[in-house]
Amino acid sequence: LSKAKLEAKLQELKIEIEKRGIEKIGIILDADLEGIAKRIELINEALKIIDKDLNLTRYSHFTQSESLAVEIACYITNVEGYGELETVLKTIKSKDSPFADCLYEWKKCLEERSQTIKNQDFDKFWVNTYQRFDCCTKKEQKQAGRKCNPEASMKKDIWNFEHSVLDGLKEFLKLF
Repeated sequence: LSKAKLEAKLQELKIEIEKRGIEKIGIILDADLEGIAKRIELINEALKIIDKDLNLTRYSHFTQSESLAVEIACYITNVEGYGELETVLKTIKSKDSPFADCLYEWKKCLEERSQTIKNQDFDKFWVNTYQRFDCCTKKEQKQAGRKCNPEASMKKDIWNFEHSVLDGLKEFLKLF
């Protein structure tokens, strides 16, 4: 997510705050390779467009915007300080993942041939493979677009939603 895109969303939100009387705002971003501190910096830079005095110092904690009369908090999706949603999903998978795990050998093969795949892209590919080949039946795979997509996978018992990596996100959501 770029600063410009975040600023644009915040400007749209500023109008909604006034129109609908919104009292609390939550911003969720992936830590990506930058890490938590850098993502909070990005949020703070973007927030200046709607409130020059607003400065978040940590995530999962409300900060009051006096000029907008709203509380704002952020959460940075991460595993050990880095990553994104797919990194979290890899961590909380609850079923065996032989198809997805074999992708690590494929990645090594690429590297041996001087080819690379970004970790972010690899994680997305891993999650897609886990959903489609490790967790869908052969019959479901014939309708993979409907039966093996991210939305459908959330209805299956293939994620451990009690995993400790989700504790921070759960606490953040309780703020609302």
